[in-house]
Amino acid sequence: MIYISKKGLPGSVKGQIISLRKSDRWKRIPGNDTKAIRSIFDNEFPKAEVKRFLIHEQHGLCAYCMRRIRDDGHSRVEHFVPLSKDKDKAIDYENMLGVCDGSEQIIGRTENLLCCDARKGEEEIYTNPLDKTQMDKIAYDKRGRIFTNPLDANMEKDINEVLLLNGEVEPGRESFDPSTEFIRGRRDAYLRANNMLDSLGRKCSSAAVKRIIDRIQSEEIQDEYVGVILFRLNKKYKSLVRQGL
Repeated sequence: MIYISKKGLPGSVKGQIISLRKSDRWKRIPGNDTKAIRSIFDNEFPKAEVKRFLIHEQHGLCAYCMRRIRDDGHSRVEHFVPLSKDKDKAIDYENMLGVCDGSEQIIGRTENLLCCDARKGEEEIYTNPLDKTQMDKIAYDKRGRIFTNPLDANMEKDINEVLLLNGEVEPGRESFDPSTEFIRGRRDAYLRANNMLDSLGRKCSSAAVKRIIDRIQSEEIQDEYVGVILFRLNKKYKSLVRQGL
């Protein structure tokens, strides 16, 4: 999970949403008529265009697990505040995220755990990728586990129970990775970050690490699990700064 900075929609798409919001058919829908709201969202809201812009502003990554998402049937538009909970936010771009299908379409696996939006469903969560203060609390360890530092009980609940971002944990065994295998992916990303630092050798200074961080953040399409890489690099950068290196 990584902070997402909203870039906004082009005028043409924004105009379609404004027209829809002002239309009589939208105004006539009661706030509790989830079926009618979803029908408008699916059939009259410019969902295809919006999804493309969401994927672009998220550098091609799922807002929750940071797996690769593309403009295809394995990605979807997620409402942070569920569509069933707030009519106005159902067509509000600022309430939307691009997410993966949470392994919902994976077949042939007897132990297929859902994650991300597929797991969340219509449940409201506290943890918001659009909130930088929250995202600054996200941390990772070398095993690929995601946690909060300092500890945030509300975020931990979302991570472990609602979005299932640490897989399924049973007493006496390691976390069971969902079919998306993002725990292994985060573990590999942590190792890649360590390799980047090792490759600097004697040139490993705060300035050198900052250049790598800036390069990664400027990439239009970022690597899967880039949040793990940036976390590890930023941790090293801050340590070097404290040492005056």
